[in-house]
Amino acid sequence: MKLTETKFQITSALFALGAAALVKAAVDNRYEAFTGKPAPKNPESEEDSLGAVIAYTAITAVVGLSVKILVRKYFTKQWKKADGDVPKHLK
Repeated sequence: MKLTETKFQITSALFALGAAALVKAAVDNRYEAFTGKPAPKNPESEEDSLGAVIAYTAITAVVGLSVKILVRKYFTKQWKKADGDVPKHLK
């Protein structure tokens, strides 16, 4: 199988989407376990403060981006093993 830049972009995007979904579920789960309340997702909610919504969103974003970077790094490393080189757009 020929490894191309397009295949790399599509595959890495799919991995990133999968990782994002898992991270979101994990952060939601941990938030509920820690606070005993569902994760605050709506800033208009009467039950949650704006600060709680912003904090939850910030934590989700930081964790999500960190995982995305780690997944991309791992995927690039594996790609290099399979192809012998990384795609040109990553050099």
